[in-house]
Amino acid sequence: MEAYQFLQNLSAHFLQKNYDYCWLKAMLQKAGAVTGKGATLITGSSHALNCIQENLWANAINCSMHSQDLYYDFLCARRVLDTAEKNSFDRCFIIFGYYITFQDLSLSTYARQYLIPQIYYPIFQDAHHWEIPPVYDPWEDTEGLPDTIKQHCGQAAVQKILEQGTYYSQLRPRKSYFDLQGQQWGDLSIEQRRRCAEIRTSDHNKIFRHKASFEENRQILKEYVHLLHLNNILPVVVIPPFTPEYNQYTLPEMKEAVVEMLDAVPEDVHYVDFNQGGIFDPSDFMDTDHLSAKGAEKVSSILVEMFGP
Repeated sequence: MEAYQFLQNLSAHFLQKNYDYCWLKAMLQKAGAVTGKGATLITGSSHALNCIQENLWANAINCSMHSQDLYYDFLCARRVLDTAEKNSFDRCFIIFGYYITFQDLSLSTYARQYLIPQIYYPIFQDAHHWEIPPVYDPWEDTEGLPDTIKQHCGQAAVQKILEQGTYYSQLRPRKSYFDLQGQQWGDLSIEQRRRCAEIRTSDHNKIFRHKASFEENRQILKEYVHLLHLNNILPVVVIPPFTPEYNQYTLPEMKEAVVEMLDAVPEDVHYVDFNQGGIFDPSDFMDTDHLSAKGAEKVSSILVEMFGP
């Protein structure tokens, strides 16, 4: 019993320390094992983690990650379609914010410190334009463990993720990007919301200067859509809803760039921008650009109605 409890505790520690790595590894594993027909593939950034309620589809697998860019979206989809049973996916949602069209994680300090060495490089052995990513040891704080124990705990952590089936759960509660000090987004004053939006869009608008990344992402999207068409999968690019304050401070050129990128794709691709209507209210948001569980259910229900379950 003591040995069993030790392994349980060790697995839980590994999962909490490496939650994002375990999530993406588990979802790629789940998606790659899909058989039959009618499955839904989802890739994207944190917006995709927040705006999707997977259980509204018959079989939806969300291979998204915080700050994920189009390059790694494409790697995720390619990995899945290389291993899944052919013709098992009917649709693929590519979900991101406007700024992603200019994003390249290999240019990001945060991505170089965390996302690439701890998630993407261990999974794909690919750091994009970053030639020498640092070696990360997920067991660095636990010395002397046999490899068999590490393997067992790693598999148990992935299995725990698979049991939950969604990124936000009792293992990882949904929370705001900002410290709202116990308040909900809808509780904030208009001035407080505007200030948060200025801070958030200031970071995102800076990415607009990466013009070379935009050109590369335009080509990546073409290849991504082509891959989906080769596999008889309906490609759907989705911009989830953002708050009016966030949209107010987002560069118009960033929004225009998404349309420009889509216009450059020679094959058919559906496009849904949830910021064109007024059906969302403050209770649908956790912060400036991330949805609450209520907002996720609303967006997912609309996508199911539009493109099938």
